[in-house]
Amino acid sequence: LIYTPSIPHHCTMIKKLLGTVLPVILSALLLSWAFPRFHFHALAWIALVPLFLAALRSTPLVTAGLFFLCGHIFYTLLLQWLIANLFWAGGWAIIAQQLLCAGLALYWAVLGYGWRWVYSRSPYYGGAFCLAGMWTGMELLQGFLFTGFGWGSLGYTQSGNLWTSQCAAVGGVSLLSFLLVAVSALLALAWYTSKNRVQHLAIAFSLVALAHGGGWLLLADAEYPEEALNVGVIQPNFSQQMKWDPLYQVDMVQRTTQLSRALAAQHDLDLVVWPEALLVRHYGSPTSMSLLATAAQETHAYILSGAVRDDYASGNNYNSSVLIRPDGTEVDHYDKVHLVPFGEYIPFEDYLPFIGRIAFGGISAGEEQKIFPVDEHKLGPLICFEVLHPKLTENLRKQGADVLVALTNLAWFGASNAIPQELEIARMRAIEARLPLIHSANTGISGVFDPYGRFDVVQQTVGERGELLSWGKDFKTKHAVMRRFIGAFTVAAPGTRFVPFSPAWIPRALAALGILLAIIAVGSSAIPTIEFVDKNPPPKVKAKAKPKPKAKAKPKAKTGSTPPKKRAPRKKTVVKKESDAEE
Repeated sequence: LIYTPSIPHHCTMIKKLLGTVLPVILSALLLSWAFPRFHFHALAWIALVPLFLAALRSTPLVTAGLFFLCGHIFYTLLLQWLIANLFWAGGWAIIAQQLLCAGLALYWAVLGYGWRWVYSRSPYYGGAFCLAGMWTGMELLQGFLFTGFGWGSLGYTQSGNLWTSQCAAVGGVSLLSFLLVAVSALLALAWYTSKNRVQHLAIAFSLVALAHGGGWLLLADAEYPEEALNVGVIQPNFSQQMKWDPLYQVDMVQRTTQLSRALAAQHDLDLVVWPEALLVRHYGSPTSMSLLATAAQETHAYILSGAVRDDYASGNNYNSSVLIRPDGTEVDHYDKVHLVPFGEYIPFEDYLPFIGRIAFGGISAGEEQKIFPVDEHKLGPLICFEVLHPKLTENLRKQGADVLVALTNLAWFGASNAIPQELEIARMRAIEARLPLIHSANTGISGVFDPYGRFDVVQQTVGERGELLSWGKDFKTKHAVMRRFIGAFTVAAPGTRFVPFSPAWIPRALAALGILLAIIAVGSSAIPTIEFVDKNPPPKVKAKAKPKPKAKAKPKAKTGSTPPKKRAPRKKTVVKKESDAEE
């Protein structure tokens, strides 16, 4: 006998579990690497293939768990910069970051369950394009519900590819997300089943080629007319501790004015842009207005600065930006309309007062978006995370803005991946709106985008004698993180849109397509199959009888040979007992 030991049941379960969970972890890792800081944008086309394969082999309920796990790991890696608030909020920062990641992953779980259930009803209608459309709808909800936080939209991975990123000018970032998910789903289906494998692969490669080829056709050279706006961008690099210290409130403005004056001495500037909240106290106070007026008069240019505005009549406090004329008088101010929850205001603070101890609030929302006139140009201001919302940039374009200006302060998050991620989000806003965008960030990365997403970064510093020092052609955007730089740029003219409508309509149509395919899939599985009986059936044709197989002929005996003898039956021997013999 050969002994074959049996595999314990728990080992089989662990092996099966790892075979299901490891692909999910792999998808989360690949997807996070497609975003900055690594920004391997090509990985986004295949990152979700392992997740979709694991889902195809699982039930809808298990798929929901797999999607949740993948989403939670992905957001934990993508939004690790939120943990930097540990310095300000203590251990609660980790808990808050994990709660946010879990909340965003719930969107994935609902999507995974719904799609897998639809696919089980009809693989034909509930396939790759149904999943891609439903994913697009999920991202739209993430950017809208609960004030909206679409930071992890997959389309942002393609900002580093100037060809594919041009698709955002037609259908926004969500159009790119649709293409990325559709390609991954088609590749997963081609791996999972041999049915229509060639068609799945052909469509997947066609979508990749379409995104690159179409983007190449949409990409053009930026135009710089004679009356173009000349702007100076200042990146002062003040730490958050300095902003909270009253001792540095005046000093920060004076140092920024010194940088602006050195830049204006070498360049003829129309506008100088300072980052968000450079003035950390009410800009309308005599001291603050005097500092702003001095800066404008010494540079002979408009000054656009981030500031704090206090409305003493209502008691409200605003995160604002203010525009000062070259003669030192105020043009107008803009109050931020879209605030960051738990960073600028606290939701449900009246019902959950303890949150105020670990979160930041006290900022009121502005009532309307505004346009700042600078000579013949019209500036559309955005403050901090407002650049995350395409609707705000589209509103500014409708109001007549020909230049977008984004002011931000990311000193909260140190040298984390929040800085390059926010920069790529701003790039996509410029491409979507086909408007140039001036980006002034306190700790980086500052510069100017043209309407097609090309970026010129600040790379000059001021020497001891006030001279400008350039870091040369080898200077890269990552070198500008948490360093003091300035730069002078000529702003391009607005680009031309190739569609007569807002890019926001395409994602809505794609989301509707996904829902429609899901409804058809469920409906087609619910309709019973009906057999139609023909009253005049055609005459039946008798089938020809198959010929019977011929019996094999017995081999003939050789001539002259004797036939084989029959074996005689064996006689049975009876053994008698001794008692019978004696009888």
